Amino acid sequence: MPAENPYFDVVDRLKIKEQRYVLASSLSARPGTRPSEQRGEKVSAQKLEALIWGLSHDNPVVRWQYLQLLDTHPDQRAVPAILGLLDDPVPRVRWHALHAVECDVCKGGESLLEDPILAKIRELAGQDENKRVRAYARRIADSQGPEA
Repeated sequence: MPAENPYFDVVDRLKIKEQRYVLASSLSARPGTRPSEQRGEKVSAQKLEALIWGLSHDNPVVRWQYLQLLDTHPDQRAVPAILGLLDDPVPRVRWHALHAVECDVCKGGESLLEDPILAKIRELAGQDENKRVRAYARRIADSQGPEA
């Protein structure tokens, strides 16, 4: 972890429930502003680096929190890390990883869905062990039309 990024200190502290709202706000594009008012806005390079790093945290609640932030502040550079969470052992994290790549409303209209991502989503739609994850993946896959 590079010491020059002040936001890395925030990553681990997000596991503390009482601090989550304030800490998550500090990582957003406009701290102190409601997430719904920031949809699609980009974060600084340092914040993005911390958000991506947070996706690999050992605490699933922290991974889920960072997915929520990346859902609101989309960036193609985060997509590989988000896709890695489609195989997370925790269903809630997998579900939100699907949401983070699919929900254009949260991203201010920016879509992250591309063919390789859709292939993985179609796989989850048929094989995920969790019925909620399967159903969401199926809904996404069906909304994109038949496989090419």
